[in-house]
Amino acid sequence: MTVIGDVFDSLQTMGHWQLLLAFVAGIGYTLAQGGLLEARTRGLAALVATLSALAFVLLGPTWAQSAMLLAFSVAGLGAFAAIAWAFGRLLGFGAAMPSAAADSIFDEARAPVGPDASGTAAPALHARAQRAPTAST
Repeated sequence: MTVIGDVFDSLQTMGHWQLLLAFVAGIGYTLAQGGLLEARTRGLAALVATLSALAFVLLGPTWAQSAMLLAFSVAGLGAFAAIAWAFGRLLGFGAAMPSAAADSIFDEARAPVGPDASGTAAPALHARAQRAPTAST
């Protein structure tokens, strides 16, 4: 049998706690690398991923196979991210990212409206929304 076969066969001998630690390590690594969380929370996710990965390696049937399995999972996550990025660029999703001009539109929509708006002109959209409805008889 090959080395990779031995590594994947060791999954059958692992208990639920070891598999949970591997899952937490993978999720923590993903959250630590992504841009979904703030910097402080990403640091906490990296700490959780590191501790659960270390516990997974130490509690595995053999530490070498557990470490190899962890390395394969990190490489698999990287390959998935690279393939998703390549397909996104190929299909043109990378060019459709919002620009600074699009962000300024949203800033104008959040501008204060009313007499205490500190002298700034409200966008026409907000002015139309604040008009009182006319009574028709």
